[in-house]
Parts: sequence; C-alpha cells; structure tokens
Amino acid sequence: MLLVIAGLAAVNLSAAVKFNQATTSLNANIKAAQDESTDLSTLNAQQQQTDAQFAEAGQMRSALLPQIRDAIDANASVSAELTKITLKKVEAQQTGSTENQTEANGSASSSKKNAKKGGSLTEEQKKQVEELMKANQQSTDTQANTKKEQKETQSKTNGTTKPW
Repeated sequence: MLLVIAGLAAVNLSAAVKFNQATTSLNANIKAAQDESTDLSTLNAQQQQTDAQFAEAGQMRSALLPQIRDAIDANASVSAELTKITLKKVEAQQTGSTENQTEANGSASSSKKNAKKGGSLTEEQKKQVEELMKANQQSTDTQANTKKEQKETQSKTNGTTKPW
C-alpha cells in the first residue's frame, strides 16, 4: 500500500515539475508575442514545444490530483490558444511575403503594408494575448495555493517535516 502511495506521489511530483517548466515557457512565449521584433516562426515552434510539454505533464491524468490536473488543463488551453494565434500570424506573414514576391512593382504602399506585417501583433491579437496572460496568472496562482495547502496539510498530519 505504501508503495502505491509513493508511486502516486512521484507521478504527481513529476507532473508538477513538468507543469512548472511548461508554464515558465508559456509565460516567456506570451511576453515574446507582445514584442514586435519577435520572429513569429521561431515563436510558433517554441509554442508547439510548450504544448508538447503540457501534454507530457498531463500524460498520467488518472493518477493526478484534481488541482494539478485542472491547472495543467487551464494552462494547456491558454497555450493552445496562443499557438493558434501565432500560427495564423505566421501564415499571414508568409502569404504577405509570397504576394510581395509576385508583384513586379515595389510601390511605397506595399512597403508600408509589409512593415505593418513584419512581426507585430494586431490590436485584437494583443488583447487576446493579454487575456491569455490573465488566465495564465490565475491558474498559476491557483497552483501555488494548492501546493501551499498540500504542504500545510502534510506538516499538520505528520507533525514533523521529513527531509525527503
């Protein structure tokens, strides 16, 4: 019985560590998405890796505590939404550069259009990213509170803190 409990604790701890790494990566990607000089193709690739990290953290769903499972789900959905936004932006940027290559004359108006497409987010996308950041912050706060409650519960039930 003790081995089963230890195994479940190890699975939850591993998922929490992977979740924290993925969340850190997601926060960095959200900040990068707001920067106009960010390469969107690179950001999209990083975002896909972040999605994979969340998927890996949630692999053992049935063995995870509800708080960890819910936090993973919340941040995974935020991450998926950011991936969709970056993918759309990359496709729009590639479509724009393809159109520019087919044009024979490089007028000033097309140059202005390209400058606007060059990696910055539209106002609507910036609002979506800000909403994603707020949702991510709320789920991160929930995760921190959950860990704190677990530590308090453990110290109350054990009476002493174990070094392992």
